[in-house]
Amino acid sequence: MLPEYRVLDLKLEHLLQEEVRELQTERLKAQVHHCYENAPFWRRKFDEAGITPDDIKTVEDLPKIPFCTKEDLQKDQEENPPYGSYLCVHPSRLTQYMATSGTTGHPVVRVFTQRDWDHIIQRFRRDPHLDPGEIVMVLGPTDGLMGPTAGVAGWSSLGALVVKAARFSTQDKVKLIHQLKPPFVIATASFLLYLAEVAEQMDMAFPRMGGVRIVASVGEPGGAIPATRERLLKSWGAKYVQDGYGITELFPLGDSCQGSPSLHIANDFVITEVIDTETGRVLGPGQRGELVFTNIIGETQPLLRYRTRDVGAVAEFGPCPACGATSTRIVNGIEGRSDDMVWYKGINIFPTAVEAVVRSFDELSNEFEIVLDQKGTAQTLTIRAEVIPQVAPDDYGRLGQQLGNRLLEALEGVHAQVELLPEGTLPKTQYKGKRVKDNRPR
Repeated sequence: MLPEYRVLDLKLEHLLQEEVRELQTERLKAQVHHCYENAPFWRRKFDEAGITPDDIKTVEDLPKIPFCTKEDLQKDQEENPPYGSYLCVHPSRLTQYMATSGTTGHPVVRVFTQRDWDHIIQRFRRDPHLDPGEIVMVLGPTDGLMGPTAGVAGWSSLGALVVKAARFSTQDKVKLIHQLKPPFVIATASFLLYLAEVAEQMDMAFPRMGGVRIVASVGEPGGAIPATRERLLKSWGAKYVQDGYGITELFPLGDSCQGSPSLHIANDFVITEVIDTETGRVLGPGQRGELVFTNIIGETQPLLRYRTRDVGAVAEFGPCPACGATSTRIVNGIEGRSDDMVWYKGINIFPTAVEAVVRSFDELSNEFEIVLDQKGTAQTLTIRAEVIPQVAPDDYGRLGQQLGNRLLEALEGVHAQVELLPEGTLPKTQYKGKRVKDNRPR
């Protein structure tokens, strides 16, 4: 059994590098023994790799531990329902039940003991962003989803009034925001932009209302993209955009601070690695690769070296220039998911790269599509974007050429066709954006 760890301590956000190493080493050793002694899943993985818990003496030994993937968890839970054989506690101790969305296969069930859940709530209280009595409005669904559920519990523990607005219609959400004037609003970046458009159409634009201080983007990388961040600030009249990051299989991992778009990941909760997606080799600071996390605090379903499929790079160890925290920083947030990455003529393209260009043009709306086609052996890449009504049709040619040139630079020399459409042609995004249509034969 793992000890009760100290979480509600602001000093944990400002540890020196040697202090981080000592803390993570101590917790990693305890976690490895906990997993091996209580979970057949982990005992089998260790035995197959030819290692024992005693082989893990410091954080430098972490690469000896085999990776864990979502497919591993799905298979284990199918064979050992409902929680999988990587559950490390007796089921009678479980108090929280969640599950992944199931968009990449069978949903993964995530459960927590009260101990683990309390640690997550205490983590929220280290970085409050809110004063007691202030209003938080959660625009997306919360039932059964780990991130929003933890957020609601965390903000409530700070004394905030949490308004769960998912059940309201889009127009009623706008009216409710005007009625309550919440200083903190949270949703996906795509939905925040969509709702701001609806508010303008209702002649209830949020900047004229005032009162919104923070818009928090979760569930997709938009909040870390400069052009999207600027649109969010402008359309909501907010002071800053907070980018949040979490993984159901783990827990809420971190968010950005007011002065930096980089994600701050708590070193006392996880050990963060970046690996080469193809070889599994651990990469150094500043090198882009797949993010891997090791849970060193949770007792319920702890994951060692969990491959997230999220792509990013971590900064050199040191204090954040904006807030001074020494948490591990994912530079400029998550670049995208390897699942969403488009492989086109030998080049990897992330939808976020296209988003950054499209949303840098004031003449274009928030919506866009990436369309891939193939005729015979010839492949084509087309970016479809909407032009706002204020732009005259005679200007479409100039605008299309400018957009094409910027995309050529952003996509590292890949030539994309540009198709400009009147605003309202593409479907509006009301939760997470689905930007890629790949029509190529499988």
